[in-house]
Amino acid sequence: MKKIKFSVIICAYNVENYVEECINSVLNQTYKNFEVIVVNDASTDRTLLKLKNYKQLKIINNKKNEGLGKCRNIACRKAAGEYILYLDADDTLYENTSLEKINETIKDAPDIAYFGVKYIGGSNKVYLPNAENSTKEARITCDMHFAVSSKCWKRKFLEDNNIKFIENMYYEDMVYSIKATILANKITYGEFPIYNYIRNRQGSIMSTPNLKRCSDMYVMLSELMKLYEMTPEKYKPYLLTFIKKETESLPKKVCCILKSMKNNTNNPVFEKRNYQYDATDEEVNI
Repeated sequence: MKKIKFSVIICAYNVENYVEECINSVLNQTYKNFEVIVVNDASTDRTLLKLKNYKQLKIINNKKNEGLGKCRNIACRKAAGEYILYLDADDTLYENTSLEKINETIKDAPDIAYFGVKYIGGSNKVYLPNAENSTKEARITCDMHFAVSSKCWKRKFLEDNNIKFIENMYYEDMVYSIKATILANKITYGEFPIYNYIRNRQGSIMSTPNLKRCSDMYVMLSELMKLYEMTPEKYKPYLLTFIKKETESLPKKVCCILKSMKNNTNNPVFEKRNYQYDATDEEVNI
């Protein structure tokens, strides 16, 4: 039996208006050696009914809402592909040749492959990796795009290093991406976008302000600090740079979220991170 190359993991919660476009963007790929695992996270709308119209899907139907991190961990345990791709149910693959182009990029079997993303909404800007922003140092200091959907992950590498999503926490992508980058022996990149990211969709996780989002910003930093001891010496200054600069930015972000809660408005779209490592910063180079 031919080995499955890609496991495309999609977690879906109350996305009846978006999930079909997402699924179709995968099933219509020119490259066909993949499986699609969809976790329906106890949706209360017609999401599950729409998923059942597709015979090609492996559907995991949660009886209660578990959250994005746990859903992805559940799906990863069921995955058979050599590589894993994550896709949110309200996003889509960029074009019908995306898997084909990814497959060409990973011929040398990297642990992680970085790719680009197109933001839908606002400026509709495309962010692309390159030689400068795709080194380990650059990705630890400030990932071009922290979302796990902009990357392709070798399943055995994830399993061997026990890389999982922290459950019941916002910003799980950030910790997952940085930990994996620290531990990866071989990385590569493709200078093209692989998915369309819908920014701040009404009703999405990222658009909803709440107190847990504020507290989890600090939990995320705590989790990154736990990675310090496992980080090789040459990369520790870059991890500390990210922690320091992210810590400095949090009071303003917390205030914006609290204001949104008070005014009953969507979570604000924060300015994209653009942290730079400064070798002269004595507070970082300890």
